[in-house]
Amino acid sequence: MTPPTEPPANDALIHEDPLKTLEPVLDRLDHRTDGKGKPEADGDAVERARDSLEATLTGLKLTPEEEKVLANEIGQLRELTKKLDETTIEIAAFGMVSRGKSSVLNALLGRDIFEVGATHGTTITRSAQRWEQGARGSSGLDQARLVLVDTPGIDEVGGEVREILAREVARTADLILFIVSGDMQRREVRSLSELRSHQKPIILVFNQIDRYPETDRQQIHAKLEDERVKGLIHPEDIVLTAARPDPIRIKIQQPDGTSKIVWERPAPVIEPLKARILDVLEREGKALVALNTLLLAGDLHEEIVRRKVRIRDDAANRLIWNFSLAKGAAVGLNPIPVADLAGGLAVDVGMIISLSKVYGIPLTRSSAIKLVRDMTIALGAMGLLQVATRLVTSGVKSAMAGLTIMTGGLAGPLTALGYGAIGLTQAGAAASTSYVIGHGAKTYLRQGCQWGPKGIKTVVQQLLVQAKTDSVIERLRDDLKKRLKK
Repeated sequence: MTPPTEPPANDALIHEDPLKTLEPVLDRLDHRTDGKGKPEADGDAVERARDSLEATLTGLKLTPEEEKVLANEIGQLRELTKKLDETTIEIAAFGMVSRGKSSVLNALLGRDIFEVGATHGTTITRSAQRWEQGARGSSGLDQARLVLVDTPGIDEVGGEVREILAREVARTADLILFIVSGDMQRREVRSLSELRSHQKPIILVFNQIDRYPETDRQQIHAKLEDERVKGLIHPEDIVLTAARPDPIRIKIQQPDGTSKIVWERPAPVIEPLKARILDVLEREGKALVALNTLLLAGDLHEEIVRRKVRIRDDAANRLIWNFSLAKGAAVGLNPIPVADLAGGLAVDVGMIISLSKVYGIPLTRSSAIKLVRDMTIALGAMGLLQVATRLVTSGVKSAMAGLTIMTGGLAGPLTALGYGAIGLTQAGAAASTSYVIGHGAKTYLRQGCQWGPKGIKTVVQQLLVQAKTDSVIERLRDDLKKRLKK
């Protein structure tokens, strides 16, 4: 059928995905290229991301009730604007336990902030710390806010909850440090592959190199480059560190000429990693923030739309049920055939107009009448049978009422029983038809005033079959019995 003249342009169900506005940035941030050159127009990318966020918030068109229910998600979208304004860059460390995640972050900070331990479960929550020294002296990062984030080990005790937390951090991180301490295990390779799917730049940190002889260290490094991470990490993004070297024995000469052996921890080997991080951020920091902000905005937008649809569907389902019962009750109690049909049509038209307001696509009365007419025709035999049945049974009801008057009320009990049975049959048929019409209109509105590839007849017939299968008709009749007895 021809869509109504009112276009659903403002409805969030068809709002453009925020990610589409930054596709050129996605192309420029493929870190499996040679990494040479600075991406063009990073400032423009940030501005485009900000514009997209504002358009996303404006395009949601939420009701006050929906805004209240979705306040948390909307707040997160607004926080992303703050992230853009402050150029906040999150650098998250991942890895199995005992690989030195916390130690690497402490070495970058130059002091022990993150808790270090060798047992499972040391890091059980997300923790973050501002990395002020990282941006200092870096021309491209002078105005940036760098944040280091520690995460639970991917193999922690009770790991299901911790892995969910780790994945959430990966979703929000702008740059990921994946920490290993030797040849990678199968679980590490799998986790690295999963993290790569988040479309974030990753630096593979081969930590604890002080524990290996030079020959072994070189062999592991070569194996990482050639086999374990081929296609996931570019060779220049594999960095060797010793964030917290094991203590070594040192012989100290004392003033009295004697000597003693003490254990001292060597200075960390962390500068190569710091240099690589800053190199990536100086070249691509703003674009990374813009990219990640849009990725997050896309996820949040999808969740908001999904919940918005659920809220509106629940409201629509309640509305359809109540209108169906109201129509059934009105038909069941009305003995006048023409008024019966006209009243039923008025109820269906009112229901569709109310549904259109629920979905933010107001329809005119003429558009609603056309929609009811087309769906009644699509109902086929059931729709025509209902009209004929209601005309015949309404005539019978009128005759019974006349018989009661002619007999001076003597036939009242008998006619009342027959009147009630016929009325309930009429009411059930009318309510069932209204229920199918209501859900058909709901489908039509949800799809932006389109029936989709299946077409109106298929959609309506499927709804009718589903109503019968789900015993909706029986439930309608049960509720109608209660209403008609009042």
